[in-house]
Amino acid sequence: MAAVKASGLVLSRPVTFVTSNAKKLEEVRTILGESIPFQSLKLDVPELQGEPEDISREKARLAAIEVGGPVLVEDTCLCFNALKGLPGPYM
Repeated sequence: MAAVKASGLVLSRPVTFVTSNAKKLEEVRTILGESIPFQSLKLDVPELQGEPEDISREKARLAAIEVGGPVLVEDTCLCFNALKGLPGPYM
């Protein structure tokens, strides 16, 4: 497989953006443009609980195992300072 150079990095294959949301995919395509080669894949990963960073890290780890390569995941949280960060990932 040929290596692809993207923004100073050498990738041996495209990054897989794991989403079933067409709007998220459209947004990522707009942001990344052609700078990083990627493909999208609808993949069911568990809805995890915990801190936002831990949730994203574990989703990426599980998706990478399933895909067998590099992945990009996205998770949304809504945090209010007056509520000490709640509802956070539980919205």
